[in-house]
Amino acid sequence: MLPLQKDINEQSPLIKKTCCSLKKTCCESALPPSRDNEVCQLSEEPWKHKCVALICALFLAVGSHFAAHTLGALKSIIKREYDISNSQYGVIQSSVSIVNTILPLLGGLFIDAFGTIPGSILTTILITLGNVLVALSSSTTNVHMMIMGRILYGIGGGTVVIVQETILSQWFSGRSLAVVIALMMTVSRLSSFLAQATVVPIANWLGWYGYGLWFSALLCVFSLVINLVYIVLLKSVTSKNSLRYCRVQKNVKHKKMFRWSQLTHLPHSYWLISLMEFLLGGAWSCFLHINSELIKFKFDYNDQQAAAVASIGQVIPIFVMPILGILIDRYGKRTWMMFASGLSFLVCILLLEYTNLHPILGMISFSTSLALGPIALVSSVPVILPFSLVGTGMGLVKSCTNIGTSLFDIMTGWVQDLHQNKEYTGVMIFFIVVIILSILASAVLYVLDLTIYGGILDQSHSSLQHSKFEDDFTTTTKSKANYVYGGIFLLLVATCWILFFKFVLF
Repeated sequence: MLPLQKDINEQSPLIKKTCCSLKKTCCESALPPSRDNEVCQLSEEPWKHKCVALICALFLAVGSHFAAHTLGALKSIIKREYDISNSQYGVIQSSVSIVNTILPLLGGLFIDAFGTIPGSILTTILITLGNVLVALSSSTTNVHMMIMGRILYGIGGGTVVIVQETILSQWFSGRSLAVVIALMMTVSRLSSFLAQATVVPIANWLGWYGYGLWFSALLCVFSLVINLVYIVLLKSVTSKNSLRYCRVQKNVKHKKMFRWSQLTHLPHSYWLISLMEFLLGGAWSCFLHINSELIKFKFDYNDQQAAAVASIGQVIPIFVMPILGILIDRYGKRTWMMFASGLSFLVCILLLEYTNLHPILGMISFSTSLALGPIALVSSVPVILPFSLVGTGMGLVKSCTNIGTSLFDIMTGWVQDLHQNKEYTGVMIFFIVVIILSILASAVLYVLDLTIYGGILDQSHSSLQHSKFEDDFTTTTKSKANYVYGGIFLLLVATCWILFFKFVLF
């Protein structure tokens, strides 16, 4: 059933026409503006303000992304120093994602209701505190302290990306939104690349692996300072616009915009995107947690050489994501990029497992997947959801990613321990199965989007502006399938937590 025409306030950020585009300012109405008008106010700010907001949003999670990949580069060292198995290492890694099987959804609801200032303060403090605990645990090799620190870091880290995406959605709209999201992903991948490439050299140079963890904690402090700069900017902008009813820090309108009943109207295409985040997103994160040791074992490299080669897996997104953002804006083709991402990931696994070619080739193929997939998936959410649900929709997608990461981290560690020589053969077969499922899901999404939703995901920005696809969450018929999807989501969450406690109580 095709959706009916919807109010401007409920249009998706990438296809909406702002009040300014309708040739009237947000302040012309005698009534206080809706949230769409608030966004219009921020998107119409001078570029000197928008540039500062963009820089703050880009660097808000630098410490978080760096910390996410420090343990992956140090896997062999961590297992030796803490005297733990592969399964226990998988639990340490999953302790970050396990709390985020639910928290990003709650964080999205929190941001939709109360705005970005409370969310950004809370997340950056938790990220900093958690990584300080992880660094402290290296002095006593206390694995439980490390797990606690990773949990606190995970609580903040899982929500900080939602804060970033929501900030960008407030300051940028239409043509520029896909580009700034691409820039955000570029900075995050650059941070991740630097973590894998530098943490082992830092440890070797200073003579102790713990210094690498302390460097990560200092970067988290830097992100906290960046957050304070953004808060000053937002308060300044709010003060200047107070006479025009620009209430970007008020929550009354935010609460009225979100209604729980909207979740029963989520389209099938949104859940397919969530499924691909579960499969591809979980596999990407899990692979990045083990690729250094995988290369070390198979190609007989030392820790520093293996980490250097593994870091190449994050190089291509650094350079091509801004270009991909422009291409998506001009040509669309999001489902095609999802399919190509899964295919290039599959080529990576096959090259590493079944050939003796240099591992750089496999890492380049993986890096291609990491460039194509995330931007296609993330930029699809604002296209198919109204603005009032973007925070919640992003949160649910991130929850699905973390469900996949938690399950895959634990399962790959368990599968590796089952092998007599602790090799990665079974793990690579597991990845092959997951990736094939993601490729099939992208094919189904393409057909569904083309036949039911008019191919909106593959349309360019100019086509979206003239598209007749209007998603009215207040008038369309509820889909009972959403209860099924929600039930599967909760079942997977429960499975993650059961496995986590099973292995954490060693």
